[in-house]
Amino acid sequence: MHITVKQGIDNCYLAHQYEHPGYEEDRCAGLRTGNGGGEPIDECKECALYYGNRTR
Repeated sequence: MHITVKQGIDNCYLAHQYEHPGYEEDRCAGLRTGNGGGEPIDECKECALYYGNRTR
């Protein structure tokens, strides 16, 4: 995992306010609804650190 990506995730205000979502595919897993079993919240879906926004 690139160190700046990890630092960005670890410094995310949402991760500190709620619960750290962890990592998926070297990106943020995104805070999920439904006690962790649902879709990521809207703020996470728009974040560049979220694994769903990975550009190849």
